[in-house]
Amino acid sequence: MTRVSKLMTATALGVVMALGATGSATAQDDESQYKDAKTRKVEAITLDVHKRIQEAQVLIDGTPDEPKDLAAASIKLDELLERRRINNYERAVVWQLKAQIAFEQDDTPAAIAAYEEILQYSDSIPVPLEVGIIFNLSQLYFIQEDYQKALQYVNDWQSRIAPEFVGASQLNYIAQLHYTLNDYRQALDYIYRAIQLAETVDTVEVKESWYQIALSSHFELEEWTKVRDTLLVLLVNWPKPQYWEQLAGIYGQLNQEEISYSISEAAYKQGFFEDKPLQLVNVAQILIARQAPIKATWVLEKAMAEDKVERNARNLKTLGQAYMMAAEFDKAVDPLSEAAAEEKDATLWAQVGQVYGQLDRLEESADALQRAIDLYRAEGVDENREKIVAYMTQRASSLIELKRFKDAEKELADARRLTKSDRQRRAISQWSSYLKAEKAREDLLASVGENSGN
Repeated sequence: MTRVSKLMTATALGVVMALGATGSATAQDDESQYKDAKTRKVEAITLDVHKRIQEAQVLIDGTPDEPKDLAAASIKLDELLERRRINNYERAVVWQLKAQIAFEQDDTPAAIAAYEEILQYSDSIPVPLEVGIIFNLSQLYFIQEDYQKALQYVNDWQSRIAPEFVGASQLNYIAQLHYTLNDYRQALDYIYRAIQLAETVDTVEVKESWYQIALSSHFELEEWTKVRDTLLVLLVNWPKPQYWEQLAGIYGQLNQEEISYSISEAAYKQGFFEDKPLQLVNVAQILIARQAPIKATWVLEKAMAEDKVERNARNLKTLGQAYMMAAEFDKAVDPLSEAAAEEKDATLWAQVGQVYGQLDRLEESADALQRAIDLYRAEGVDENREKIVAYMTQRASSLIELKRFKDAEKELADARRLTKSDRQRRAISQWSSYLKAEKAREDLLASVGENSGN
């Protein structure tokens, strides 16, 4: 079944059971609503048959003193059907009671069989009863997921009743059926007729589920502007988190990103995403895209602190990068380091090394860059050669600043042997010259210090 039809099956069952339990119509109903209605002579029920039917009805309904006994009622009704001298109207009434028993037992196939038996005596029963049973059969076949049979019966029903007498709930059911059959255009036709009719009748309330059928149908037809318009109606009348989320997505589909972002942010501020981890992360990413990274960090930090968003590598990476964009480098290193360690991600470790460099924490920068280099080597030197050399050169610069000249010399020598790029060779040569100059300066300062000490 489709995503909508399961919901609608329950609705249909409730309507059918109500009709089945009480009867669809009586001979006194106004027959002007039925097309080509013919006056039918309904045969009388004999006193003996009436008495036995009454006894069966009592067994079906039960009394304050005696519980219902459906099995006994069914036996009494079967005995009546075995009689030869019982007219067609009496047989129809007996089958109607058997349909009631089937409803009581939640036996849909038996209810269908009983109603179809009644239709065998169509010429002997009132027109309203016959037409009502036809509609009931459509709903019962819907429950059985025999949608073509359901459509056949509902089409028969529509051919028998004047359009102005078709109610909003019936139009809604027919829309559900067409939606289930993937006939979205027909589903829209019927559901909008139902909505229009309900809006003109004070006693009929437009249901949220009706607009949901319209929403799903427009979505299946990829009518994005109509999806948007339907969502706006749903939001105004039934403001639920799911509609905010969907509306933001549709504005994105319509390439109206700014509106999409604004809707997501508004939904977040209203607390609609409190139990939706993916949406909370999405709001943070939207804020990053809108050049508001510090707000993104507030969203993620709060969500993680309240255990609403998992503190995993992906979310930590987003948090760290948001801090970097906000130039909060000291706050970026912890989430980025945690993410890099969990994922064993060379690129992230390189980023951590660069952040430490920005903070002038050179020892930590050198360590992080070494982790990145080792991971890139493990992935494969040939495919990562340029990255390895670049980070070796960057690491050497930190080592020079730390006055670890021997380590820096080794790093640059290893980089020179590894590189195949003239551009990188020139950069290595420049750092080597800088290294020699720094080493010479330190040696000179040390010499001056020793002389002055003497």
